[in-house]
Amino acid sequence: MGHEVRIFYRDDTEAIRKLYNRIRYGRRKNWLDDFNGESYAYNHLVAHSFAQDELILSMCARTTFDACSLPENVGIKVLHCHGAEIENWDYMVKSWKLKIPKIVVSTHLIDQIKQETGEEVMGVAPDGVDTSEYFSCIPYDKRNAIGGVVRWSPSKSPETTVEIFRKLHESIPDANLVSYGADKKANLDFVSFTRNPSVSKAREIYSSCRIWFLASKHEGFGLPVLEAMACGCVVVSTNCGGPSDIIKDGVNGFIVDVGDADAMVAKIKGLWADAELLQQMSINAIETAKRFTWQAGAEKLEGYLQEIYTNATPKKF
Repeated sequence: MGHEVRIFYRDDTEAIRKLYNRIRYGRRKNWLDDFNGESYAYNHLVAHSFAQDELILSMCARTTFDACSLPENVGIKVLHCHGAEIENWDYMVKSWKLKIPKIVVSTHLIDQIKQETGEEVMGVAPDGVDTSEYFSCIPYDKRNAIGGVVRWSPSKSPETTVEIFRKLHESIPDANLVSYGADKKANLDFVSFTRNPSVSKAREIYSSCRIWFLASKHEGFGLPVLEAMACGCVVVSTNCGGPSDIIKDGVNGFIVDVGDADAMVAKIKGLWADAELLQQMSINAIETAKRFTWQAGAEKLEGYLQEIYTNATPKKF
């Protein structure tokens, strides 16, 4: 959109850990590989790296405290919150209490921040999906799979995901079960697992599925939900935050309680047995995904940042 953007990212992983990960998992493609701007690794931020009127966006608790460690007259600090760090709760709430402007990716985060801190949030700038990358590439009548992401952080509830896969294997034996993830796979020999898929491979995985599920305890936004819907999957998700902004229960997907594997499996079984409902909801899911463009999200973010900049500069400079 014509702005100059730089990315600063923390890189304080021990050298031995980096070597271990490289040996075990190979060279992992990093999203920064596709970034055309400047990017810098850091252990701590230094004031001379930033202009007085530069907008500095932080994404998580740790980087928010990093940004706020800079002198007050260096940069205009903004928390662009992408999720609640449930494994790091107290530290995260402390970062939410900092007196800096806050933008979030879902309405659920507005409620959480206000409940925990009383702080106001400027508004929601949602993530998006590129429908030139994520689209149905397998004819609907050739789909015969059910899928879900396996991720091992506590907020993603991997134990519930594994339980759901086990129950689906027992109750819908004619379905192929597929998954992907960043690191290790679950010990489930009946689930076809792809580690760190490319966009084209992820598109193929989603498009092989009639149904996609998400069992997380918390999602700031839940981008796999949107990617799966763009590829024609009907998504069944827990009521974990961001997905509730995307899924209209019973219209383009279903929402169940967090941790309720039986309810999740029951919804999936009901969908699997009702071909007409499943196909109509798939059409609705694709239409929903088309509304969540990166352009729309970027324009909202740009509007909030322009307001923050305008309000801050007369006071600071």
